[in-house]
Amino acid sequence: MDRIKPWILAARPRTLFAALAPIIIGLSISFHIFEKQIDYLVAIMTIVAAILIQIGSNYANDAYDYLKGADNKKIRKGPARMAEEGVLSPQSILNMMYFIFIISVLVGFYLVQIGGWPIIIIGLSGIFFAIIYTGGPFPLGYNGLGDISVFIFFGPVSTLGTIYLQSQTISNLTNISDDILKIILASCAIGFLNTAILVVNNLRDYTSDKLSDKKTLVVVFGERFGCFQYSFLLIVSVICFVTVGILFNNYWLLGMFILNIFISIYLIRKIFNYKDTNLNRLLEKTAKFVFLNSLIFGVSVYINFIT
Repeated sequence: MDRIKPWILAARPRTLFAALAPIIIGLSISFHIFEKQIDYLVAIMTIVAAILIQIGSNYANDAYDYLKGADNKKIRKGPARMAEEGVLSPQSILNMMYFIFIISVLVGFYLVQIGGWPIIIIGLSGIFFAIIYTGGPFPLGYNGLGDISVFIFFGPVSTLGTIYLQSQTISNLTNISDDILKIILASCAIGFLNTAILVVNNLRDYTSDKLSDKKTLVVVFGERFGCFQYSFLLIVSVICFVTVGILFNNYWLLGMFILNIFISIYLIRKIFNYKDTNLNRLLEKTAKFVFLNSLIFGVSVYINFIT
């Protein structure tokens, strides 16, 4: 068990909820537009593939951040990283990363049989960007492109990919184009929320990132900018979800997300008081808030059908 624990910690289990959230949104929308029809095997395989890619990405971040000097336990405020602590060697973490990605490709092979070449593009690009986020000669996270990458892959790509896979397994399709605005708004809403998790992370790591020349948006524009960025992401996500509720004529969704406004206000007050706030706790609360939003969305869609 002692040998397994470092690998579990390096996988950062709490971050997996961020990967699950857009898939839950996608499955909920599929349940609505395909009139309660869901291919559960495809859904499970989609979830497994997404979790594997996220774990592989976390291993890449652990190893590459250490190799680039971004993880320094003398000034780091976040949870311990396995390479940084010397518990696991960077090379062993990278080897495990490759192993995880190989398994994800094998899982993805089944999904390719369902969705064809678009799934090949989504899967391979997900793995590629997971590696170059912190690795390679131009790591995205070190050059101010981390936020847009997280938004794209943990928002529209994951959500639309999930809906597309479900659409390929159902014969009596409705016209998806009629619902495209709702789909885009919902996928962007969850993408905004997942990006907010990254903003808290970057605000917490401001000092170590600046010293290691990791140019996150918070480092480039300042800590105060990070507070406003976080607030903007939460507010816009609520607006998007409320709009989706109106377009779907789902007033359960509308009511539930109005309640979320109060949670957003609480989180925004915390971020602006960042100097006296435990940012590790705030990051955890933000991640839970993201997952809560996806669950609320799914539950409201289900309730809307049975009432």
